[in-house]
Amino acid sequence: MTARKLSISVPPEVEETIKAAAAEEGKPVSAWLAEAAVEKAQAAAAHAAGLAAARELVEEYEAENGPISEEHRRNAREFMMEAGLLDDDNWQSAG
Repeated sequence: MTARKLSISVPPEVEETIKAAAAEEGKPVSAWLAEAAVEKAQAAAAHAAGLAAARELVEEYEAENGPISEEHRRNAREFMMEAGLLDDDNWQSAG
């Protein structure tokens, strides 16, 4: 695999956390950071795919049954927050 060099800037406390985590896993810092970046990118892609699938399900439901009422949307939001699937920040950014 061909590697490309990147330069990043982090606060000193983050640098120490990264170095300690890499050392604990017995990996060079660059390898540890590359793995962390891949994991973060994969998680973001999975999250985006999940949101797209959820939106598609809602669109299909509404096409067959009409718009979901605001009361039902609030109930769904409360359920998702109680289940730990959503927090206020996620809800606000989802619109």
